[in-house]
Amino acid sequence: MMRRRTAYLAIGALAAMASAAAAAELGTVKQPDGTIAPPTDWIGLEVSPSFFATSTGGHVAGHYDDTSVKLNYAHRFDGAFALGGSLKDDIKQDGKHQFYAETKGGYRFDFGRFSLTPSASLGVTWNDTGFGPSGDATTAYYAFYLAGDLALSEKLIWTMFDLRYRDAFDYVWVTPEVTTGLTYKMTEADRVYGNASYSWKGTGDGLHGDTYGFALGVQHGF
Repeated sequence: MMRRRTAYLAIGALAAMASAAAAAELGTVKQPDGTIAPPTDWIGLEVSPSFFATSTGGHVAGHYDDTSVKLNYAHRFDGAFALGGSLKDDIKQDGKHQFYAETKGGYRFDFGRFSLTPSASLGVTWNDTGFGPSGDATTAYYAFYLAGDLALSEKLIWTMFDLRYRDAFDYVWVTPEVTTGLTYKMTEADRVYGNASYSWKGTGDGLHGDTYGFALGVQHGF
């Protein structure tokens, strides 16, 4: 019951945010003094291949694991608090798919050129999940994040770290991850970024290295 309620909440929130994004007018907005207002809404697309970090009976370290394609949306309410969501498709090496829908809320603390952003999320994953007797059980999950960003210049931002702790409600699925990367501001409303990540997994037999990956993404603000 908890899993279903969380899944419905996550999907409902994503649908509401997608409707808001579709209703908004894309492009920049001028303030009364003629300056361009910072975007409050962001949409993005990310592609990320990943590789096995360790060797087990089923795979070899360094071999290809899967490629993720993620769509995301976020709205920043007052310059500090943000609420968003994402839809992700993990395309695995055997052609199977694992899907994710996630909502996320966070608050950014600014300390000059450095900012710290803690956030929390609720999500649901389905299809080829590896859960349940047949390996395709749907489950809801939660996650906590902590990101530290440093502005190297007006155009370049270094994400020094983006830490994640994630677990499922109905299964043991401890999956921490650490990410670092760079974001380049092409304009006030357009950004490109790249990052590298390493994740661990624990399903009841201890925590071990799972995958490492690289991501490229674009973002547009309006």
